[in-house]
Amino acid sequence: MKKILFKIASIVLAGSIVLTACNKKEDDPKPSEAGAYTNASFVVCEGNFGQNDGSIDAIINGELKKDVFQAENDRPLGDVVQSMEKIGDKIFIVVNNSGKVEAVNANTFKSEGVCTGFSYPRYVANRNDNEIFVSNGNGFGEDYVYVVNKLSMQKTDSVATGFGPNTMVVSNGKLFVANSGGFSTDKRVSVINVSTLEVEKTITVGDNPYDMEVDAQGNVIVLCKGLTNYNYDNEGNYLGSEIVSNTAIYTINASSLEATATKEFDHQFASYGGNLIAYNNGTIYYVDDAVYSFANGTSTKLVDGSFYGISTSENGEIWVTETPYTSSHAAKQYDKDGKLVKTYNTSNYPNAVIF
Repeated sequence: MKKILFKIASIVLAGSIVLTACNKKEDDPKPSEAGAYTNASFVVCEGNFGQNDGSIDAIINGELKKDVFQAENDRPLGDVVQSMEKIGDKIFIVVNNSGKVEAVNANTFKSEGVCTGFSYPRYVANRNDNEIFVSNGNGFGEDYVYVVNKLSMQKTDSVATGFGPNTMVVSNGKLFVANSGGFSTDKRVSVINVSTLEVEKTITVGDNPYDMEVDAQGNVIVLCKGLTNYNYDNEGNYLGSEIVSNTAIYTINASSLEATATKEFDHQFASYGGNLIAYNNGTIYYVDDAVYSFANGTSTKLVDGSFYGISTSENGEIWVTETPYTSSHAAKQYDKDGKLVKTYNTSNYPNAVIF
């Protein structure tokens, strides 16, 4: 069994308090006027596993508005909101445990369609004006990248990948897919031709490649979490763990498709979140036991604390999310030097801020 099994179990335990998110509450946010979300930033909030209370919070003019999908559509978004991607005038929201991708209007947040029938959906990437890619699979079957029509929200094609396809980025006409292993293990990045859907190459990197970014040259930065084996006897008794490999950052040249180790760590990252790296203006930011920047071969600690996810805005601000089990969940805004600007108390289990 792998480390991710324990992480999911912890989230389920932490979300064991029963909420009735399906019922509209008196303090639910009210619907907004058309165009209210045009310049908003969004916080992806996973919610409690199995309780249908995942949500998207919006930050508008420095103020937080919780659960805007519920407000604009008069129904809950679903169970475990994994990710969202803004593409043109649409936003695509992946709801993992509900097995769906929801499309909403980027200006009004009104639903414009839903694609269902996924077994374990994770992330979205843009293919062209008409279609998106959706990664799906937990390492034990149905490990694919699906092609979905933006208008009909129907699957039109699929491409087989490695185990547990997770984050995806597009660069140089190719889709790069981090095969995270899911509940299994993998150490490969699948490279798919965006136009033909042909798998052009499978690139070996570190164990469990999980998160990716594209740098200013179009190269692909890959964060590999590393691997821990958890051992049990035939009766299911825990016998201990064994660290097989540590966290590492690789860079894939988008032209040659060659991978090189950019930074190798002597430990595995302390954070168990899904969005652990960000890139801005030549600098990689990552979340370990604190927030660090990495540039010109040097890591610098910027912000102390335990965080679940990290994002950067165009102006270089650093945004992190907190998901403590015993206090309020939050998104925190820092300037590029790591000075706190503002804290937003969000819905449950925020994992990323989207601009």
